[in-house]
Amino acid sequence: MAVDTQADVARVDETADVRHPVTGIVYGAIGVLLAALALALLTGDRETTFTLDRTLTDARWTLPTRPAVIALSLVTVACGAWMLVGVRRRLYKLASAVAVTAIVIALISWAVSQPGLVFRVESILGGAVFLSLPFIFGALSGVVCERSGVINIGIEGQFLMGAFTGVLVANITDNVYAGMLGAMLAGALSTMLLAMLATKYQVNQVVVGVILNLLALGFTSFMFDQLKKTAGYNSGYGVPSNALEGIGLGFLADIPVIGPVLFAQNIFVYVAFALVFAVWFLLFRTRWGLRTRSVGEHPAAADSMGVSVNRLRYWNVTAAGLISGFGGAFFTLANSLAFTKNMTAGLGFVALAVMIVGRWNPLGVLAGALIFGFASQISEYLDAAGNSIVPGPFLQMLPYVVTLVVVAGLIGKAKAPAADGVPYNPGDE
Repeated sequence: MAVDTQADVARVDETADVRHPVTGIVYGAIGVLLAALALALLTGDRETTFTLDRTLTDARWTLPTRPAVIALSLVTVACGAWMLVGVRRRLYKLASAVAVTAIVIALISWAVSQPGLVFRVESILGGAVFLSLPFIFGALSGVVCERSGVINIGIEGQFLMGAFTGVLVANITDNVYAGMLGAMLAGALSTMLLAMLATKYQVNQVVVGVILNLLALGFTSFMFDQLKKTAGYNSGYGVPSNALEGIGLGFLADIPVIGPVLFAQNIFVYVAFALVFAVWFLLFRTRWGLRTRSVGEHPAAADSMGVSVNRLRYWNVTAAGLISGFGGAFFTLANSLAFTKNMTAGLGFVALAVMIVGRWNPLGVLAGALIFGFASQISEYLDAAGNSIVPGPFLQMLPYVVTLVVVAGLIGKAKAPAADGVPYNPGDE
């Protein structure tokens, strides 16, 4: 009876209405402010045009901007009011997602209402998926490491090693796929050093990650300078001769919106989505995943069941380097670009933020990466248009603002695995 009572209490807690006054007030205030600005600044002749630019010709929809922005503002206010009155616990995230989506669409509708601007739905969404790739690969690598109890601050360095080694091997072998394998090997070697120092010598994992980032930056910069001195060097060195092209999956690529976004992409996109579901399945549906999560949460309990904690951590971290190294190849091979110094530009650290947004879950990582990729694509598109009402520097901040909003308003507190970053000696309690 006690067990049934506890289960009933848990069910009641899930379906109970819970007030979120701070979040509700914030969403309500944003909605009211947005509606007021639309009434004050938007004229009645302003229109927003959405168009499908890859699969259909002349498929476009034009909406009056001011009524659209006001309607979306009212949706935001309604979500905020719902949270003030009381929203069911399991519907809180849904309500927040609706409010954030309404705000984003309202701002986009306003921004593209300038003369000559249209929202190219398929191109922008396809670009958003492509720009999310480094965050997917980097965050997945972090998930595997931290679920195993090892903090991987060195994703930035693994990106650099993968980007440099991948394009170098691709040129030596004249094969872009050999370059991908080289990038994966470089990433694995980088994380193997982290794994050894973290498990065998039990060095502070955050310090090791920072040092490995600096080591990768110095090594790739030095090798880049040395290659510049070689005979026959030119500014195009590093671009593989058989650059990757988009791969269309037959009739699926012709489906409006979904086809160009998901089924007419670079091979890196297909690998990223396959990895997300593969890592999720392995973590939550296999014996290896159970052991991995146990050494990340309670290594002493795993040790008592015969699991070699440090050995599992060592090989898991090394395997995670294959993912982040492949992610490094995105910067060169996927974009057909030559390697340049520090070309990853700190995106490895952003991938760590995406991992936290995703709550150390591969499916959550995918959602967080797509949000960041969409924000990046929108900022690039509006900045390139030149006549947007939003200043260019502000647009460059947009992806980071979106990440802060998601962390603070959509998922709240995120709890890392209990033994994350904690060294373990056999026999410890």
